[in-house]
Amino acid sequence: MDVGIVGVMASGKTTVFNALTGGHGSTRAGAEHIGAVKIPDDRLDRLGALVRAKKITPIEVTLHDLPPLFERGAAPSGDAAETLSRTDALLHVVRAFEREDVPHPKGSVDLARDIKAFDEEMAFNDLGIIERRLEKLDITVRSARPGEREAGEREKALLERCRDLIGAGKSLRDEVRDPNELKALANFGLLSLKPQLILLNIGENEVAQAAALEADYRKRYRSPGTAVSVLCARLEAELAELTPEEAAEFRREMGAGEGATHAVLARVVELLGLVTFFTVGEKEARAWTVPAGSSALQAAGRIHTDIERGFIRAEVIAWDQLLEFGSHQEARRHGQLRTEGKQYVVREGDVINVLFNV
Repeated sequence: MDVGIVGVMASGKTTVFNALTGGHGSTRAGAEHIGAVKIPDDRLDRLGALVRAKKITPIEVTLHDLPPLFERGAAPSGDAAETLSRTDALLHVVRAFEREDVPHPKGSVDLARDIKAFDEEMAFNDLGIIERRLEKLDITVRSARPGEREAGEREKALLERCRDLIGAGKSLRDEVRDPNELKALANFGLLSLKPQLILLNIGENEVAQAAALEADYRKRYRSPGTAVSVLCARLEAELAELTPEEAAEFRREMGAGEGATHAVLARVVELLGLVTFFTVGEKEARAWTVPAGSSALQAAGRIHTDIERGFIRAEVIAWDQLLEFGSHQEARRHGQLRTEGKQYVVREGDVINVLFNV
């Protein structure tokens, strides 16, 4: 999955990127930083140890630290626009720290003001995309054949609804939830449609109050398409350069909890409405994600298209049950290894073994 890190100048985006990647990101042309991050999962580690897997592969997220968007009123273009079009979610870094040596572009730190301003910029950007497409549709729908005209009219109606929602000050990510509509809008790259994690980038003097600050802003901004998290990016970036023992000692001194960066990434997975399932064997124990509500057949396709095509049945057990029984064989002997068909809905934490024939 791809996540775009966005925000205004001096919000600490790149520091957040360095904190989440442990300083191991790479750079490409266009000033975009790219880094792949694995999300630790204790369930996967325990399953891997159970079967003595030679390789353990957790979920991986690709982070894109993008240059500041909407500078001087300009819409994203070039490499930034291309990257944004394929991101699954946005990680919106909002400055919550005070530093005299790093002045805020607007003269003061004001979280509510900055969140509102950035949301408005995204909405204005999307409005331009929608209006330009509607202008073209007006021409093509009139001259299209009957079948094509119906498809064009459906697209036009959807875009007009999106335009009206934006005009009413409503968020597309909260109002447009139908899978078919989301699929129809997928190629437009609408920023206000993408799930968004608002990440409050706090100062080191606020680390002890991080949980309270997160709870407060979650009440204000949490919605079906928006989540809220808190991170002291400067602290986490510095800790990433220390040994685990040194980092643990520093955390105790600062009153900082463990796993802040991993919690941020886990919240992105949650925001995207994904469930995690596992495949385990001696060669590899691996975590996979599929959208909530996905079938066993779709999970098989996530592993490999050949497995989906030749699907026969799936053997399924909850991860903690497998640990309890100690092996698939023992779970089968106790009648706890279930046989499921193509339409079985995958649950969080399922261990799945797909039997197939190609």
